[in-house]
Amino acid sequence: MSRRSGALLIENDMYCFFPHPSDVSCAGDGRVRTPLRRRRRRPKKRERQRNRKRSNRLSAQRSRIKKQQYVDGLAVEAEQLRRENDAMRAGAGAVLQRCRLVEQENRVLAAHARELCSALQLRASQLRLLGEVAGVPLDVPDVADHLVQLYGGDLGMTPLSPPPLLPPLPPQIEMLYFQPDSVMDPVSMLQGYENI
Repeated sequence: MSRRSGALLIENDMYCFFPHPSDVSCAGDGRVRTPLRRRRRRPKKRERQRNRKRSNRLSAQRSRIKKQQYVDGLAVEAEQLRRENDAMRAGAGAVLQRCRLVEQENRVLAAHARELCSALQLRASQLRLLGEVAGVPLDVPDVADHLVQLYGGDLGMTPLSPPPLLPPLPPQIEMLYFQPDSVMDPVSMLQGYENI
Protein backbone atom coordinates (compact mmCIF):
# COMPACT_ATOMS: atom_id res chain seq x y z
CA MET A 1 0.00 0.00 0.00
CA SER A 2 1.34 3.39 -0.92
CA ARG A 3 0.29 6.94 -0.25
CA ARG A 4 1.67 10.34 -1.12
CA SER A 5 2.21 12.92 1.59
CA GLY A 6 3.66 16.20 0.27
CA ALA A 7 7.25 15.63 -0.75
CA LEU A 8 7.49 12.38 1.19
CA LEU A 9 6.76 9.02 -0.43
CA ILE A 10 6.00 6.18 1.95
CA GLU A 11 6.08 2.71 0.44
CA ASN A 12 6.86 -0.58 2.14
CA ASP A 13 8.42 1.26 5.13
CA MET A 14 10.93 3.05 2.87
CA TYR A 15 11.21 6.82 3.12
CA CYS A 16 12.44 8.79 0.18
CA PHE A 17 12.65 12.56 -0.09
CA PHE A 18 12.27 13.70 -3.61
CA PRO A 19 12.15 16.97 -5.47
CA HIS A 20 10.60 15.21 -8.42
CA PRO A 21 9.90 11.56 -9.00
CA SER A 22 12.23 11.41 -11.99
CA ASP A 23 15.21 12.82 -10.05
CA VAL A 24 15.12 10.49 -7.04
CA SER A 25 15.57 6.76 -6.79
CA CYS A 26 15.16 4.77 -3.60
CA ALA A 27 17.41 1.96 -2.49
CA GLY A 28 16.16 -1.10 -0.75
CA ASP A 29 18.10 -0.19 2.43
CA GLY A 30 16.30 3.16 2.77
CA ARG A 31 19.19 5.41 1.56
CA VAL A 32 18.48 8.20 -0.85
CA ARG A 33 20.42 7.90 -4.06
CA THR A 34 21.53 11.01 -5.87
CA PRO A 35 20.72 11.26 -9.50
CA LEU A 36 23.27 10.29 -12.14
CA ARG A 37 23.79 13.89 -13.30
CA ARG A 38 24.85 14.98 -9.82
CA ARG A 39 27.16 12.01 -9.42
CA ARG A 40 28.89 12.98 -12.64
CA ARG A 41 29.35 16.57 -11.45
CA ARG A 42 31.11 15.63 -8.21
CA PRO A 43 34.27 14.11 -9.73
CA LYS A 44 34.67 17.16 -11.94
CA LYS A 45 34.28 19.45 -8.93
CA ARG A 46 36.79 17.44 -6.93
CA GLU A 47 39.18 17.45 -9.85
CA ARG A 48 38.84 21.22 -10.15
CA GLN A 49 39.54 21.56 -6.43
CA ARG A 50 42.61 19.36 -6.74
CA ASN A 51 43.82 21.34 -9.73
CA ARG A 52 43.22 24.60 -7.86
CA LYS A 53 45.14 23.34 -4.83
CA ARG A 54 47.99 22.16 -7.03
CA SER A 55 48.04 25.51 -8.83
CA ASN A 56 48.01 27.35 -5.49
CA ARG A 57 50.87 25.21 -4.22
CA LEU A 58 52.90 25.87 -7.37
CA SER A 59 52.16 29.60 -7.19
CA ALA A 60 53.18 29.70 -3.52
CA GLN A 61 56.35 27.75 -4.33
CA ARG A 62 57.22 30.12 -7.19
CA SER A 63 56.54 33.08 -4.91
CA ARG A 64 58.82 31.62 -2.21
CA ILE A 65 61.56 30.95 -4.77
CA LYS A 66 61.25 34.48 -6.13
CA LYS A 67 61.39 35.97 -2.62
CA GLN A 68 64.39 33.82 -1.76
CA GLN A 69 66.17 34.94 -4.94
CA TYR A 70 65.38 38.56 -4.05
CA VAL A 71 66.72 38.08 -0.50
CA ASP A 72 69.85 36.35 -1.85
CA GLY A 73 70.38 39.22 -4.28
CA LEU A 74 70.04 41.72 -1.44
CA ALA A 75 72.55 39.74 0.63
CA VAL A 76 75.06 39.73 -2.25
CA GLU A 77 74.53 43.46 -2.80
CA ALA A 78 74.92 44.16 0.94
CA GLU A 79 78.18 42.20 1.01
CA GLN A 80 79.47 44.08 -2.02
CA LEU A 81 78.51 47.42 -0.46
CA ARG A 82 80.21 46.40 2.79
CA ARG A 83 83.44 45.60 0.93
CA GLU A 84 83.27 48.88 -0.98
CA ASN A 85 82.62 50.71 2.29
CA ASP A 86 85.63 49.05 3.93
CA ALA A 87 87.80 49.97 0.93
CA MET A 88 86.56 53.57 1.05
CA ARG A 89 87.23 53.70 4.80
CA ALA A 90 90.77 52.45 4.25
CA GLY A 91 91.30 54.98 1.45
CA ALA A 92 89.84 57.78 3.55
CA GLY A 93 92.12 56.80 6.45
CA ALA A 94 95.17 56.94 4.19
CA VAL A 95 94.09 60.32 2.78
CA LEU A 96 93.48 61.63 6.30
CA GLN A 97 96.94 60.48 7.37
CA ARG A 98 98.49 62.23 4.36
CA CYS A 99 96.49 65.37 5.16
CA ARG A 100 97.81 65.35 8.72
CA LEU A 101 101.37 65.00 7.46
CA VAL A 102 100.84 67.83 4.96
CA GLU A 103 99.31 70.02 7.68
CA GLN A 104 102.28 69.33 9.92
CA GLU A 105 104.72 70.18 7.12
CA ASN A 106 102.65 73.27 6.34
CA ARG A 107 102.90 74.45 9.95
CA VAL A 108 106.68 73.97 9.88
CA LEU A 109 106.96 75.83 6.56
CA ALA A 110 104.69 78.64 7.79
CA ALA A 111 106.83 79.10 10.91
CA HIS A 112 109.96 79.16 8.76
CA ALA A 113 108.31 81.66 6.38
CA ARG A 114 107.40 83.90 9.32
CA GLU A 115 111.01 83.79 10.48
CA LEU A 116 112.24 84.66 6.98
CA CYS A 117 109.72 87.49 6.62
CA SER A 118 110.74 88.89 9.98
CA ALA A 119 114.43 88.63 9.04
CA LEU A 120 113.72 90.33 5.70
CA GLN A 121 111.92 93.19 7.42
CA LEU A 122 114.75 93.55 9.91
CA ARG A 123 117.41 93.57 7.18
CA ALA A 124 115.46 96.14 5.16
CA SER A 125 115.14 98.43 8.18
CA GLN A 126 118.85 97.97 8.94
CA LEU A 127 119.78 98.90 5.37
CA ARG A 128 117.58 102.00 5.46
CA LEU A 129 119.08 103.05 8.76
CA LEU A 130 122.59 102.44 7.49
CA GLY A 131 121.91 104.51 4.40
CA GLU A 132 120.52 107.37 6.48
CA VAL A 133 123.45 107.29 8.89
CA ALA A 134 126.08 106.98 6.16
CA GLY A 135 124.45 109.59 3.99
CA VAL A 136 124.44 107.15 1.09
CA PRO A 137 121.10 106.74 -0.65
CA LEU A 138 120.24 103.05 -0.59
CA ASP A 139 117.33 101.82 -2.70
CA VAL A 140 115.90 99.20 -0.34
CA PRO A 141 112.67 97.66 -1.65
CA ASP A 142 109.83 97.24 0.79
CA VAL A 143 108.70 93.79 1.80
CA ALA A 144 105.76 92.79 -0.37
CA ASP A 145 102.41 93.52 1.26
CA HIS A 146 101.04 90.04 0.65
CA LEU A 147 104.04 88.52 2.45
CA VAL A 148 103.52 90.83 5.40
CA GLN A 149 99.80 89.99 5.46
CA LEU A 150 100.45 86.25 5.19
CA TYR A 151 103.40 85.87 7.52
CA GLY A 152 103.49 89.15 9.40
CA GLY A 153 106.97 88.79 10.76
CA ASP A 154 107.94 89.58 14.33
CA LEU A 155 107.79 93.32 13.74
CA GLY A 156 104.04 93.16 13.18
CA MET A 157 104.16 95.55 10.25
CA THR A 158 101.16 95.92 7.99
CA PRO A 159 100.70 98.41 5.18
CA LEU A 160 98.46 100.66 7.31
CA SER A 161 100.26 100.32 10.64
CA PRO A 162 102.70 103.02 11.78
CA PRO A 163 106.38 102.14 11.55
CA PRO A 164 107.66 100.34 14.64
CA LEU A 165 110.02 101.89 17.11
CA LEU A 166 113.56 101.08 16.08
CA PRO A 167 115.96 99.55 18.59
CA PRO A 168 118.76 101.78 19.90
CA LEU A 169 121.73 102.17 17.59
CA PRO A 170 124.85 100.17 18.27
CA PRO A 171 127.87 102.17 19.51
CA GLN A 172 129.73 101.80 16.20
CA ILE A 173 126.94 103.57 14.31
CA GLU A 174 126.52 106.24 16.97
CA MET A 175 130.21 107.10 16.51
CA LEU A 176 129.50 108.01 12.88
CA TYR A 177 127.58 111.06 14.07
CA PHE A 178 130.82 112.39 15.47
CA GLN A 179 132.77 111.67 12.25
CA PRO A 180 130.63 113.21 9.49
CA ASP A 181 133.51 113.94 7.10
CA SER A 182 135.11 110.51 7.10
CA VAL A 183 134.79 108.21 4.10
CA MET A 184 132.69 105.15 4.93
CA ASP A 185 132.35 101.84 3.25
CA PRO A 186 128.69 100.83 3.52
CA VAL A 187 129.44 97.15 2.92
CA SER A 188 132.01 96.93 5.71
CA MET A 189 129.68 98.84 8.01
CA LEU A 190 126.86 96.43 7.24
CA GLN A 191 129.12 93.45 7.91
CA GLY A 192 130.26 95.00 11.17
CA TYR A 193 126.64 95.69 12.12
CA GLU A 194 125.62 92.07 11.44
CA ASN A 195 128.44 90.83 13.68
CA ILE A 196 127.12 92.80 16.63
